[in-house]
Amino acid sequence: MFLKRVNLGAKDVVMLYCRDLRQQREMLAKLEASIEKEQATSNAKTRFLSHMSHEIRTPMNAIIGMTSIARTTTDPKRNAACLAKIEKASNHMLGILNQILDMSKIEADKFEIYSHPFEFKAMLNGIIGVLGIHIEEKQLNFIVDVDKVIPQYIISDELRLAQVLTNLLANAVKFTPHGGTVRLSVNWLTSGGNDKFTLHFEISDTGIGISPEQQTRLFSPFEQAEASTTRKFGGTGLGLVISKKIIEMMGGKIWVKSEIGDGSKFIFAIQFKEDDIIGYYPSIDPEAPPQDESAYNFKNFTILIAEDVEINREIIIALLESTEVNIECAENGLQALQMFAAAPDRYDIILMDIQMPEMDGLTATRKIRGLEIEKAKTIPIIAMTANVFKEDVHECLAAGMDGHLGKPLDMPKVMEKLKKYLV
Repeated sequence: MFLKRVNLGAKDVVMLYCRDLRQQREMLAKLEASIEKEQATSNAKTRFLSHMSHEIRTPMNAIIGMTSIARTTTDPKRNAACLAKIEKASNHMLGILNQILDMSKIEADKFEIYSHPFEFKAMLNGIIGVLGIHIEEKQLNFIVDVDKVIPQYIISDELRLAQVLTNLLANAVKFTPHGGTVRLSVNWLTSGGNDKFTLHFEISDTGIGISPEQQTRLFSPFEQAEASTTRKFGGTGLGLVISKKIIEMMGGKIWVKSEIGDGSKFIFAIQFKEDDIIGYYPSIDPEAPPQDESAYNFKNFTILIAEDVEINREIIIALLESTEVNIECAENGLQALQMFAAAPDRYDIILMDIQMPEMDGLTATRKIRGLEIEKAKTIPIIAMTANVFKEDVHECLAAGMDGHLGKPLDMPKVMEKLKKYLV
């Protein structure tokens, strides 16, 4: 508000000028809050990237160091120990990269859920088997309490549900001291007139616990509960964020109960409808024994592998050696096209990388399918690539490929794919 004396002819007049600044102040306050939020997010991402650099370099250091030791040692036991540590570090780094990729898909709104029938208890047994070595190393009292009325088969995203459980159980094992207790409880709850069901999971431990202030940051992207805890126990800090996203996309919710020094309890629940449960799924034989790799023999078949990286060619050749399959290699898509066009009846299947010089795998596949050769229309072409997003898989199929294998290669899946098309 302003007052001013103004002379108007023979009279002095006092002018009063008012301006309502409340709206402007509110806008400035919102702007300042937005700037502070953006700055906080930027700072969190900077800390996150710094931490990720450390998390990735740590297993890389182990891989490079153990490789150098294995190269120079002549002791078979020491060599075997080095290889075991290289494998452990490699799997650790793969887990980090998978979490970073999942987080990038979440931010790009490309994270999706794929439901299919699967055996619930078999999935649990697989997770427990993977964590078993860590449980034994720490001599933990590991208790599993699974409701007997849970259906044998349910329809959901087995991979994502297993991802959530693995992350929560791995955290419980990690933060529980030697000789402590970790418990997994799963209950099947009925509601809504017996046509709606809830799978209720509870993962509890006798670990270090989480303070109320730390709990507010647990499910925030690029944030970790406590810097000192992260330095001591490691981890990306993305697992809980990704787990929360998965559970919410499944129509569920997750929460935590914890106190410092008194352990933690992570609880999540997912709802199912009657159509999502199956007493027995006939296309799956629960009594069938696991397939032994020695059962795969492709002696009378020839694979054409299109792969530009020499070490990748060496790896796939070595891993398929036990199958006695014949293997020929092309160093790019153009060479693969020329080799197939010159002798189409020579090859029974093509494993095709995507990103290659001269000609990429998608173009090579389209050109092979376009050849005026009968076998060009029917020969199985399988993508073998590090391009693993959903749109990448669709792009491969749209180009005329018959399937997709992601890198790093999962050899049981490779064997099953070859068996499907060769036997």
